[in-house]
Amino acid sequence: MDTNKHSTSTTILSVGLLLLLFTVLSCKKDGSTQGQGEEYDPSKPVKLQIVYPDSGKYLEKVMLTGENFGTDPKQIRVWFNNRKAAVVGSTGTRMYVLAPRLPGDTCTISVAIGEDSLAYTQKFLYKTSVTVTTIAGNGSRNSYRDGDLTQSIVAPRYVCVDKEDNIFMINRVPDMYHVARIDEEANELITVARNVIANVPAADPETGTISFPTETTVGSYYTLDPKEFWGPRIREMRWPASGDRPDAGWKHSMVFNPTDGFLYTRYYHGHIVKINPRTYEVQTIYKTEQGDSYGLTFNPLNPNILYISFYGNSGVNANSICSIDVTDPENSFKKLSGSIAGGHRDGRLEVAQFRNPEQIFCDAQGNIFIADSGNHCIRRITPDNMVETVLGMPGTAGWKDGGKEEALFNNPSGIGISKDGSVYVADFNNNRVRKLSIN
Repeated sequence: MDTNKHSTSTTILSVGLLLLLFTVLSCKKDGSTQGQGEEYDPSKPVKLQIVYPDSGKYLEKVMLTGENFGTDPKQIRVWFNNRKAAVVGSTGTRMYVLAPRLPGDTCTISVAIGEDSLAYTQKFLYKTSVTVTTIAGNGSRNSYRDGDLTQSIVAPRYVCVDKEDNIFMINRVPDMYHVARIDEEANELITVARNVIANVPAADPETGTISFPTETTVGSYYTLDPKEFWGPRIREMRWPASGDRPDAGWKHSMVFNPTDGFLYTRYYHGHIVKINPRTYEVQTIYKTEQGDSYGLTFNPLNPNILYISFYGNSGVNANSICSIDVTDPENSFKKLSGSIAGGHRDGRLEVAQFRNPEQIFCDAQGNIFIADSGNHCIRRITPDNMVETVLGMPGTAGWKDGGKEEALFNNPSGIGISKDGSVYVADFNNNRVRKLSIN
């Protein structure tokens, strides 16, 4: 049998069916073929046949063939893995859907009509598209300028995004210490605090309050409450009368735990502490080896598991991603990634390598994004514990917007993620805030 000839014939047939479907659906839209197709019959089974094409990107037009679909798109539900797809139209035996955003690399397509629910055996391969653009900063670091984003001058070290998609930027270079809010829709950079030496901020997912640590005293940190128009307020932690507490105020990141409602930070000397954001009472839950850590995040798929990125000066945890269960800290701290020597390696998390990873943040789907500063790239740990380079050329510093083949970073240090999955990067040595659009 000539398999190439068979494959070509199948492709031509599939294309023909797709064109026919589009023609029928277009006619139905203008009313010229009303009544064509068969309505869904609950006494008959729904049958699934072909998916065409079998791969594509966000909003890819996909034809699903089968039997007993009915002709009312509102009665048909289609999922690519757990992501619902828009059903544009149906003839009863062929339906036309749009691939949803980021359903996963390999997708099972499920169809539900009436009480019937079943899945295609044929898989759909989703092709992720990633591009980066600059939204603030012009590359200069000789001053600081707020106002129009296109005219702004920044030196962003860290970022975070609140529940309303306000982007908060920590500007941190000598004599230019600012905390600012980026309103992307209004194209504006608004300074909310000056002369404040701030570290990695955290957004409360419920109240929208922003908290960020400082190094002024052992217990000092700031809050920005949206109800007070983000006016900065300094807070002091209330330490217990006895117990281990840090000797200095070197704390570099904060994170809210949506499960228990506490705020967490880690000190250079190794103390991991939790803070009651209402009473400011503090408890040290664990102590690691000393060293810097600029990244803390919780994963919605694994409640109460705190993920920590360790810088290259952190001893046995150097250049690593670690985790700890905050409900059982004494028995759960573990190093998750590979060699501590500092390098670049994708693949399984237990063998993956990083170089001076800084801020980290987990999206709603359980992907942990990492500003891999020393490798000049953005990395991601997927929910199945695979590490991949999202954008940037490992070991090559530079500035260039664009897609996977051309994008460059220079010591990216901050990561924040909006509700729609856009990733914001504080590209520190490029003096720019960048935006990754991932579809």
